[in-house]
Amino acid sequence: MSNNFVTIGYYICQKTETPLYLGFDADSFISVSDCFCDHEPQIVYCHGWKPHGDDPEYIRRYFTDKEEYLKMSGEIWALFSQELFSMDGRFLRKKDAVYFYKEYFVAYDCALVAVSTKERYSELSLYNFQKQEYESNEAEGECIGCDIIGWDIAGFHSFLCNSLHKKFDDISFNKYGILNESFEKVEQMAEKIQGMGEPVDWIPVMIYKLY
Repeated sequence: MSNNFVTIGYYICQKTETPLYLGFDADSFISVSDCFCDHEPQIVYCHGWKPHGDDPEYIRRYFTDKEEYLKMSGEIWALFSQELFSMDGRFLRKKDAVYFYKEYFVAYDCALVAVSTKERYSELSLYNFQKQEYESNEAEGECIGCDIIGWDIAGFHSFLCNSLHKKFDDISFNKYGILNESFEKVEQMAEKIQGMGEPVDWIPVMIYKLY
């Protein structure tokens, strides 16, 4: 199978504190797993979703008024209905992710990232996008490290969820809490932890920071 790289999605990640149980620290921890940080927009807080839609705190946190919030909700629902936006906050297309980041979340402590992996792994992460195809080009932006992720029902787990990083003595993490290792090494790590932790297929990915 092909070893070409494809971009499997884009996330607007809220930076957060590093969970203490992980045993390392990061200045601006981000993850494409929503087990660790929120991804914006959160569709469960958008207009039309019950029971959490129209949450006053969510509206105050990110929007100048309810009209702006309703505009955003309508736009994200349109993408969701076309299978261009996933339940966990994954955008399929770069242009949509960049638009929402710049239009609604640029003023907040968020990072817009792209997730890239070898094409032969991509079918393991196409869930919720069955009618679509991934963007074929390798992600643009600054490569800030690697992760190991696996899809489970409505979002990705990271291998950090079950502290599987503690199976390895010779790895390091950067200021974002992302593996500071080569893709080839992370690929070998993913093979070693198959069948461990969450019941998912673990896939190695590279994380690119666009903004």
